[in-house]
Amino acid sequence: MMKPHLVVLFLLGFLPLASGQELFDLKPVADGVYAALAKPAFRVNSNAAIIMLDDGVLVVDTHSKPSAARALIEQIKKLTPKPVKYVVNTHFHYDHYQGNEAYPSSWPGGVEIISSEATRKNIQRLGIPRIKNEILTLPEEIAKLNQDLAKASTAEQKKAIQENLRQATAYLAELKTVQVTLPTMTFDRSLILHRGSRTVEILWLGRAHTDGDVFVYLPQEKVLVTGDALHGWTPFMGDSYPYDWIQTLDTAEKLDFDSVIGGHGDVIHGKEKFELWKAYLQDLMDRTASSYSQGDSLDSAKKSVADFLIKKYADKFDPAFPGSVVGNVAKAYQVIAFAR
Repeated sequence: MMKPHLVVLFLLGFLPLASGQELFDLKPVADGVYAALAKPAFRVNSNAAIIMLDDGVLVVDTHSKPSAARALIEQIKKLTPKPVKYVVNTHFHYDHYQGNEAYPSSWPGGVEIISSEATRKNIQRLGIPRIKNEILTLPEEIAKLNQDLAKASTAEQKKAIQENLRQATAYLAELKTVQVTLPTMTFDRSLILHRGSRTVEILWLGRAHTDGDVFVYLPQEKVLVTGDALHGWTPFMGDSYPYDWIQTLDTAEKLDFDSVIGGHGDVIHGKEKFELWKAYLQDLMDRTASSYSQGDSLDSAKKSVADFLIKKYADKFDPAFPGSVVGNVAKAYQVIAFAR
């Protein structure tokens, strides 16, 4: 099965990135606040938020590799001469923290990397082993790309696959040299930065996409940064806590904000996306619980629940939704079976 990030790139239309090309589209969201929207790449990069403070810059999330972080750093330097003083990791997934090392090396004077305590532990317990596993498995993906290249029938297909091959090979080489850089400052519930004219609230509101997700909230500017707790694509649920996730989104929705910078996709305005995700997650869990209680096997549940969700939600999420929802049903089934 094609991996979710590759499904997204295929369906959205892969646009090759030339070497040295800027990797992020910077979009102003409020005065001194920017969304850095990641362009399509072989290994998905997270979006970032760039928040100007009186004496420096705060950046949320550092993408899948140091080179991507350095590319954003170059774009930040075009916006301001101020140093990046704070980096926030919203959670422990590879595309949100593996670029951490680029920031202290770019500003040796001192950069605090902030996360929840759970996220720091998760990087150590799960993130580092996953890097080692990807180093072992990525050559298989590269071999598959070479096979696809040999079968490609059009010049356009060949060009896209060749670019994927170039990026995959470069990513593997870089992954072997990544120096995992852990957060230097952690908290349990909230950490509030008061920096002159700007207040930044970094909040743990409950378990969601992982057990350590944090939201970055700017109360004066009415901007909320959500990482992968809410974004413009289909929810990925591999490390999630679905029932808690619904409650956490409900808590976050009660904050006073107009704009949302999610971990992927475009800037979101208003709160409709929160209602959509809560409804989807509730339907997913209710339908799967019903299927499980009727004695359905995992395969049967995947089919029946996925069919229902696709009919109800496919036009409300990104084009990759039909390919992603089966994995979500599998996660829901696992959670329900464990609870019984």
